[in-house]
Amino acid sequence: MSLQFIVTSFFIGGIVCLMIYHARRFRLYQKAWKFRGPLVFLPFLGNALTFTGNTEDLLKTLDNLANSYSSPYRAWFGQDLAIFVTHPNHIKELLCSDKAIEKSKFYTFFRPWLGNGLFTAPAGIWRVHRKLIGPTFNLKILESFVPIFAAHSKTMADKMEANINGGEFRIFEYVSLCTLDIICETTMGVKMEAQNKSGCDYVEAAEKLFSIIYERILKPWLHPDAIFYRSKLGKEQTERIKTLFCFTDNVIQKKKQALPSGDCREIAMNHEDETCTSWSRRKAFLDLLMELTYDEMKFSDSELRQEVNTLVLAGNDTISNAMCYVMLMLASHPEVQEKVYRELQSIFMGQDPDERFVTQEDLPHMEYLERVIKETLRLFPIAPILGRTVMEDLEIGGFTLPKGSIAVVNTFTVHRSKEYWLDPLKFDPDRFLPQEVAQRHSYCYLPFSGGPRNCIGARYAMMEMKTCLAHILRKYVLKKDKVQLISEIRVKVDSLLRPVEPITLCIERRSSKLD
Repeated sequence: MSLQFIVTSFFIGGIVCLMIYHARRFRLYQKAWKFRGPLVFLPFLGNALTFTGNTEDLLKTLDNLANSYSSPYRAWFGQDLAIFVTHPNHIKELLCSDKAIEKSKFYTFFRPWLGNGLFTAPAGIWRVHRKLIGPTFNLKILESFVPIFAAHSKTMADKMEANINGGEFRIFEYVSLCTLDIICETTMGVKMEAQNKSGCDYVEAAEKLFSIIYERILKPWLHPDAIFYRSKLGKEQTERIKTLFCFTDNVIQKKKQALPSGDCREIAMNHEDETCTSWSRRKAFLDLLMELTYDEMKFSDSELRQEVNTLVLAGNDTISNAMCYVMLMLASHPEVQEKVYRELQSIFMGQDPDERFVTQEDLPHMEYLERVIKETLRLFPIAPILGRTVMEDLEIGGFTLPKGSIAVVNTFTVHRSKEYWLDPLKFDPDRFLPQEVAQRHSYCYLPFSGGPRNCIGARYAMMEMKTCLAHILRKYVLKKDKVQLISEIRVKVDSLLRPVEPITLCIERRSSKLD
């Protein structure tokens, strides 16, 4: 058999396979052409070259597409058909539909880290776990965490004191270690003491994993596991995941060893050692999940780790980034900061923040601070892009989103759209007064996603941020040497919305007396 015959056979076989592949996708192609969108695309790459550049450029590209085409519109990302929705009615139809309850394929790249936790789980597993985990986020349990929020907030404020009356300093390092201490204690019942250590492998590993995963998402040639895990990025991801798994597994095993009688409830309430909290009758999420495991065998050790890792991810990196943006907005808008401070003074009546901590009873009275947080999350949504897989044909806005396509919600653009927000780049917390909120479509503001797969920890996040910010603002005045317009603040997508340049502030000690 000649070499020429073999090559010709392989060539013809390849052509036949391609024809069969595209014939099976003909219905998808046929429906795709009915959508508006960029016309120029290349075989196998689609419109992928449109999205080239760094992660800052990606947001600009998405914004340009939204301004060029009305919702819904399409683009080909490699062989994947992406349908973008930017109209609130379309977003609501999408996120509330059972036909699009599955996360997009890109979320599977988080599974080596998070497994089938709530963030990444297939719909069948997600429905069961969400129902089981939901009760652990009830208000009474969340309120029991406020003393933990307050104690670690005080530590953060004390650590920041070294920068008083100095130049601008990076605040993320302080905030991220504080939120890590908080999430580890509330999630696992472990005192991490990250703020009192010189370095933290957990924070570094998590930060690096985010950037690795998003780099993989933006490079279609790294999507196949066979290629990715042989690359430098794939090998580094494996090592970083080992670091995170080692920590979580150690905690789970220590808690299991503390259960000789199998009575998780008794141990969770009373057990104390060097790794566990001494708050009597307070249970971490891990304790509550282990109760389900021991009582009804609902979670395996692997599933426990996946859910805990998911909660730590959501409660650390997302909240720390959000708080940094809030502090930047307060420093950039002194009149808003002063109004927040006056509200806090009306609650705490000038009491020393080192002695009078924030309590659960204080949080409902921080109405203006909550509006400040919400306005910040409008301008800087931590999850700027949401993705869903269309499992069955879905009618939206007179178009049929075909089965197998990926639906993308461009939250960042919607939150800054002139169509839904007056003077959208102006920082105005009063947009979230009850009468203003009542006039807007509920799906033009999605800081915690929407529909049944929204963020389960939204209330937890708000309570933690209010507690932490109250402790800081009662003690310090936040300032910027040079205030930037919001349009000038450069941001990028690195799984989360992050600043291109680290957020820096300077602080001054605050007088306890109002002018």
